[in-house]
Amino acid sequence: MFTSKEDPRITEISNSSNTISKDTTIDGNVETSGNLRIEGTVKGNIRAQSKIVLGKSGKVEGKIYAQTADIEGTVKGTVQVIGLLTLKANAHIKGDINTGKLIMEAGAVFDGRCKMGTFKNPENLMKTGSDKSSQQDDSKTVKKPQPSLEKPRLSSQEV
Repeated sequence: MFTSKEDPRITEISNSSNTISKDTTIDGNVETSGNLRIEGTVKGNIRAQSKIVLGKSGKVEGKIYAQTADIEGTVKGTVQVIGLLTLKANAHIKGDINTGKLIMEAGAVFDGRCKMGTFKNPENLMKTGSDKSSQQDDSKTVKKPQPSLEKPRLSSQEV
């Protein structure tokens, strides 16, 4: 009577899970279409089209891009999350955060700027090499001209 018309690829992506274990160090970028749990160390950028969980022993030196993320370890770099970013009590972030929503538990440490709200083009966040286009639109900032502090000079004809 009820049939599922869900694309099998979507089910596969949501069910896929990757783990970087505690004694593992990766020197380079990591990209996945599924979930990613990090207990080890990654020196490079991480891009996940689903959820990233950075465990207590996890360390990242690079940018993080994800749909959602739970961070309990250490990050030195920018964190960009389209949906919900949760900073657990042991989280330590040194870098900027750009997220849709933020939960920060007591004890979490954050050293940087935080920007919250919707992303202009969230699909660009998941594309490789789109670091600048995935940020919120700040291009509409208008700079007012500064008045000159100099006294106007009079020409010899005006005197």
